[in-house]
Amino acid sequence: MTSRNIARLIFLIVLIGLSAAFLMQVSTNQVPRFENADKVVHFGAFFVLALTFHRAFPIPIWAALVILTLYGVAIEWVQDMLPYRDASLGDLIADAAGASTYYAYAYFRFRQKKKAK
Repeated sequence: MTSRNIARLIFLIVLIGLSAAFLMQVSTNQVPRFENADKVVHFGAFFVLALTFHRAFPIPIWAALVILTLYGVAIEWVQDMLPYRDASLGDLIADAAGASTYYAYAYFRFRQKKKAK
């Protein structure tokens, strides 16, 4: 198995895990919360999703951000259809911010490595 295939497998596992987590019913009494904790979770989840996506599918940054943002839109749309979940524009913004932050980090890291050569 090539490293690209391993990266794709890891991405698939992360994607399935995050999809399940975003769609399941969550009891707010079991987890210690702070204001906007769900936005932090969305940001971190999409940062990790972008990292695994980038390793699995090295496509242009703009295309990756479009795909990941559309995934965020799809998750929010499905959540809106569930009786125990709500869609949130704030969650979608946190999703896009998490993915964008990863790609900004990756871009600047690539530029630093290129300058060092």
